[in-house]
Amino acid sequence: MPTPPWKQILVASVVGAVALFAAAGLSPTDAAPQPTAPGLSRALGQSFVVTCSTTKVGAFDPIVMPGHTGMSHLHQFFGNRGITQDSTTASLRRTSATTCSDGNDGSGYWVPTLTRGSTTINPTSVQAIYKKSVAARVRAHPQGLMLIAGNSKATTAQSTGITAWSCGTSATRSNTPLVCSGTTPLVASIVFPECWDGKNLDSADHKSHVSYATRGTCKAGTIPLAQLELRVVYPRQSTVSGLALASGSISSMHADFMNGWKQRGFESKVDRLN
Repeated sequence: MPTPPWKQILVASVVGAVALFAAAGLSPTDAAPQPTAPGLSRALGQSFVVTCSTTKVGAFDPIVMPGHTGMSHLHQFFGNRGITQDSTTASLRRTSATTCSDGNDGSGYWVPTLTRGSTTINPTSVQAIYKKSVAARVRAHPQGLMLIAGNSKATTAQSTGITAWSCGTSATRSNTPLVCSGTTPLVASIVFPECWDGKNLDSADHKSHVSYATRGTCKAGTIPLAQLELRVVYPRQSTVSGLALASGSISSMHADFMNGWKQRGFESKVDRLN
């Protein structure tokens, strides 16, 4: 049966876009959901991307150690320019200054600092990817939500479905950093849980109020959210020898998120994923 003209155009458009981004070694800075043909529902994998640069480096963590500075390992912060050890999701929403490509995103994103010896390896950017990873309709993260993904105390490899290293847009995911070819950047990916208990904006361990979906389905009683994945883009490293994270083992990659989005704009973007 001949391929319908609309499908030929759709495939050509998607392939062309993927080729352009792959050539650059990165994803688009603010990708709109991929087009769908008339009469077809949106599939899993719809996403949008917000790119943010570094705001500051500091030994504080407003989720794990609120109100304290110098008591945490060193973090690299992205997004909200006003973030401090005293920040709350409410204070982030009151601060309009952000390093993110979408001015509605005043969220705080942070990861442990990557180092080699006494030298800090600064990321060139972070990509906050919000995607539809479950079959059900997804919602925007509620105001006030705080999340942590990954294990800051890990001394052995974590699941590459949660934290991983890769080269540019390569689908190959590694437990440890890689020497990438040419000028392709080194990327650390951290994937957050997408199923919220519907009640708690945080929990004692900062994780129990959310969970990961199983085979594209959130467990009964939880609310599907757009899944957040952080892609931290570092300059290519000619060697991975001596690389370490401020949190300890190179296996201890993790990330934190405080929702500082202007909620109406955020919900509008997430609604378009469905």
